[in-house]
Amino acid sequence: MIDVYPGVVLSSLPWWIAAPLVQLAILVAGMALDETYVNRTTVFTGAIAVHVHGLVAGDVGLLVGLYADIGLVVGAYGLYAYVVDGYVGAAFRLVAFFVYSPLAAFLVILTAGPTLFGIEPLFVPALALAGYANVQLREYLAPNDPYYFGPESEAAFEATVGSESGDGSNSSSDAAQATDGSTAAGTAASAGGATADSLDGRNDAEIDPPGAEPTAASDSSERGILPEFMRRL
Repeated sequence: MIDVYPGVVLSSLPWWIAAPLVQLAILVAGMALDETYVNRTTVFTGAIAVHVHGLVAGDVGLLVGLYADIGLVVGAYGLYAYVVDGYVGAAFRLVAFFVYSPLAAFLVILTAGPTLFGIEPLFVPALALAGYANVQLREYLAPNDPYYFGPESEAAFEATVGSESGDGSNSSSDAAQATDGSTAAGTAASAGGATADSLDGRNDAEIDPPGAEPTAASDSSERGILPEFMRRL
């Protein structure tokens, strides 16, 4: 166990309170990153929380040690997919859903104490209970889905990227047409002669500067800071 810690807030608490608070904060941070209960980042944060338990406990069994190490490798891939908003396959989704959900990591930490010949006998039951609870939670929150793993398919991801790049090119052409139109209008106005109102500088101040219109909330692809299912939790 780590006996000396130079912090201020957590060091003022007993270790058996401070350690769970740190682990819960890590698990909640993983959920908040992708704004869902199980997502591409929860595998990585769950593995870190288990490693924190190992540092505090001083020793863990074989299964929990492998669980934490494999979670870091799989979680690093999920974290990369989160950063680039990339597609993750069915294998990653199943592992994150049944093995490395925040509830699974929490139960693994909770049952990691007793060991038998260096192996935790409660490790497999903890994962089974977490998987069953996740299935029940998904049914309870339907039609809201507490799981988000990015694009549903690699083709959908590539289509989204392609449409975004296409919108950019269309915006450029629209901007060019708007520039040509404004130039033509300015030429016609100068040919017809300037009026007294056009010479008044106050009219220029009344004209709003051009800018992009704000996107409507209904058209936004953001899931929101606190989705409905998280408020229900």
